[in-house]
Amino acid sequence: MSKILKSSNNHTEKLEAVYKPDGTLTQNANETLDVMATTHFKQSSDPPPQTEHNPHHICNDLLNKIYSTDRLDKAIGTFEPLKAAGPDTLQPIILQKAWKHIKNMTKTIMIKNHENQHIPGPWRNSRGIFIPKPGKTDYNQPKSYRTITLSPVMLKLQEKVILWHMQKDLNIALDTNKRQFGFKKGCSTEAALHKVTNMIERRIAKKGYVLGVFLDIEAAFDNVSFKAVAEAIHKTRLDPATAQWIINMVSNRYITINHKEATKTIRIRRGCPQGGILSPFLWNLVVDDLLTLSPNDTPGYLQAFADDIVSLAEGNDLDVIWDRTCKTINTITKWCKTKDLTISALKTKIVMFTWNKKWTLRPIVVDNTTIELSTSAKFLGVTIDNKLNYNEHITNITKKATASLMQCRKAVGPTWGLNPKTCSWMYKTIIRPILSYCCSIWIRATHTNLNTTKLRRVQALALRIMTGAMPSTPHISLNHITQITDVIFYLQGEAAKGSERLRAYGSLSLERPPLQRGTIKAHTTINDDFMKDLDIPLNSERDLTIPALNLEQNFTTTTPGDYPDIYKNQLQQSIDNTPSDTITCYTDGSKTDEGCGAGYIITTDNNNTIIHEESHRLPNCCTVFQAELSAITEACNHLITHTNKHIIIWTDSLSSIQALTTLNNNSRTVANCLNSLNHLGANNNLELRWIAAHTGLWGNEKADELAKLGTTSNPSPISTTISTTKLYNSTMSTGPIMDLNTLK
Repeated sequence: MSKILKSSNNHTEKLEAVYKPDGTLTQNANETLDVMATTHFKQSSDPPPQTEHNPHHICNDLLNKIYSTDRLDKAIGTFEPLKAAGPDTLQPIILQKAWKHIKNMTKTIMIKNHENQHIPGPWRNSRGIFIPKPGKTDYNQPKSYRTITLSPVMLKLQEKVILWHMQKDLNIALDTNKRQFGFKKGCSTEAALHKVTNMIERRIAKKGYVLGVFLDIEAAFDNVSFKAVAEAIHKTRLDPATAQWIINMVSNRYITINHKEATKTIRIRRGCPQGGILSPFLWNLVVDDLLTLSPNDTPGYLQAFADDIVSLAEGNDLDVIWDRTCKTINTITKWCKTKDLTISALKTKIVMFTWNKKWTLRPIVVDNTTIELSTSAKFLGVTIDNKLNYNEHITNITKKATASLMQCRKAVGPTWGLNPKTCSWMYKTIIRPILSYCCSIWIRATHTNLNTTKLRRVQALALRIMTGAMPSTPHISLNHITQITDVIFYLQGEAAKGSERLRAYGSLSLERPPLQRGTIKAHTTINDDFMKDLDIPLNSERDLTIPALNLEQNFTTTTPGDYPDIYKNQLQQSIDNTPSDTITCYTDGSKTDEGCGAGYIITTDNNNTIIHEESHRLPNCCTVFQAELSAITEACNHLITHTNKHIIIWTDSLSSIQALTTLNNNSRTVANCLNSLNHLGANNNLELRWIAAHTGLWGNEKADELAKLGTTSNPSPISTTISTTKLYNSTMSTGPIMDLNTLK
């Protein structure tokens, strides 16, 4: 739906004729392809890296680890089944359906490729598609499009397992500079904006100046030299064979582009493939060289989000700030030249952030072009103005949301069209995210009547479309009729959740409230005050943690699958047929008005002998999901002394099993449970099985009794994290209300 709304704004956003260098339009499809190829696939001034004739040796143990059957199974499952195919026209669904028949030969092929640092000929060719950039006024300009590379799925599969090797086995991402926020787990545009805004707020509060330079590198992914990529890879802890395979994959590529009846195949001379699995990681390695330069070369603060680079120079002396900024710009310009890159002076924005009214600054030159100071700059989707009042940003997002609503309105009339439920879904899932993007950074803007009026107008328009109400209906009445939270209260809750995400990831920079009146109030202080008003502890450990790859699993799982009724009928028979020497454990969690509890019972000899049983209480803020996982964790910890045993853990929480087997995990509770299971499974034959709840099965009923007993027992010393899903009751429109049952 979001794509439909975006594409319906302008029907001319498709490649037709484009301007040639002499200013005239192309006359046919071949000319158009020639101009687009010259613009987007430039030649490199550096010679391509030499292909090694004698492949580097790599040990078999490392190869078997990288291309383990389990990793390949997980990797092929990560692809969207109907994802666009490369030149071979094979979509992922074809390989996924045939995987059990081809996975062994696929593994053999990839190991041989790796051993010889070779990329098969059919894998080197990709299909290029030109995607129009949104918001451009003239789509006859060649640079109004970006190129997406569609590679063969088999190449992407090999790239993915190599990427997992670098991320999971070598932890190379931990070696990169912390001021790179793009393409890194636990980092986001929100974190990058927070760091920039936090530094500006601190200096403005001291009546000082911050000179921000927002640099734009022209087509960074497409233009970075192969030599720069090779040098960056060789600086890592990657083994020579894997490093050479990556270099050969990047530097030996062809791309085929089509336009109408014309086709053109081009040898790529520089750049990383747009849309490639390894490309973002490789770019981070390249730009890390810039971020690690000494303060003598880049004085001030320098950070990056992928190829969006920002430099901040703060202080009270404008001459010192000017000197630092010019030195940083010159250093970045020289660095770009060594990587075959250029800075776009026309797209570079320079903003002086200050509340002082009288000041002057000498001109600043970027790549022989004098840049005039701007009153604002758009950074990662948020318009930051020189006073940090975000009025311009509110205007931009309300215009964008209103335009999307007008497109929705074409499908809705007073008595016909989409029903109110569908209209509500469209507003909540498409329009409201436009308004709330990174609102934890600009939440200060909601403290002025002008901005709150703009935001409430958008929601009122959406609710009138939804209900067919008269234009004169007050927005407060519309909120009550539709049971939708007032947009300002919603933004306050979303801002607080964003702040808590940063706190959980360790990215939050705390600020003390200003001691004097008339100084700026930090956005972190605003969000903390909101949390205090809801009586939510700020120092409690959150359940959210930096996402981690779950590639190793020392236990097997059993779920009801597609036939739950048949499986339920077989449960009792499965339990009765369990060998007598098997250790069986039943776990459960419970949430009642009295509290939250977990319990487990461990038996053997087909449940005739009870080894141990236990129940414990968790903090009231915990969820049933956390209680279920806590029960499994404690059961594993109790069984950790057993070795060479067959252990079966039964749980009626299918969501817990799914969370423990998911590829990426960002829950601290799940991570603790997974570690306990893997430690126990390392020395035992461990199974985690689903059991139907409330069906009269003895073990499950006993675990349920113990879990309920835990809800009324004394608090346990077990360390439990707090979970954050929502900070208010979304059915109320009168103000923010804390829902303690779902507190994160």
